[in-house]
Amino acid sequence: MAKPFQFLLLAVGVILLLVVGGEIIYSIAATTHGSTPARVVQVQAGPYPLTVNLYTYPAHASYALPFAIAPQQPIRGTLSYDVTSIPDESDVPATPVRASLSPDPNVHNGVQGDAEITVQVLWSLIIVVNGSAGQGEAVVPITATAPPAIPSWLGWAIGFIPLYGLLVFLLLLRGRKKAKQEQTIVIE
Repeated sequence: MAKPFQFLLLAVGVILLLVVGGEIIYSIAATTHGSTPARVVQVQAGPYPLTVNLYTYPAHASYALPFAIAPQQPIRGTLSYDVTSIPDESDVPATPVRASLSPDPNVHNGVQGDAEITVQVLWSLIIVVNGSAGQGEAVVPITATAPPAIPSWLGWAIGFIPLYGLLVFLLLLRGRKKAKQEQTIVIE
């Protein structure tokens, strides 16, 4: 009786390990910059024409929104950016969040970053640019949707629970049948 129980615990442990691994991969994929943007927005921040690439659109609430900002034309000097995601205050009182930024190694004066979108409302990405021509500000509207109830792979894993139970039941019956056959052989 101990062997089937151990097998069951091992199977449950492996399934839970796969679930946790899948969730980690899903979270990383949701906040990673892709090779092609989902939406490209052209904005004018004072004297600076900018291209804003959004890699997830619409944004998923409770996940970071990956983006990249690049000047549309070469700019003399360097540009510094300050990016903040601000919720529409008429919908819900949420807190503005400063985005994390890093220089884009492929674009001169470009940056890439992640803006936290905490709740499902309309958001604005406020981009403040400082450079040799002065300061400029641009606003990019963002739509945030609710995160999926559960990932589809997790739904399938949960949906197969009856099949897992049936397999465990059949394995237990097989073990009992073997034990009964061994008892019959010993008695004869």
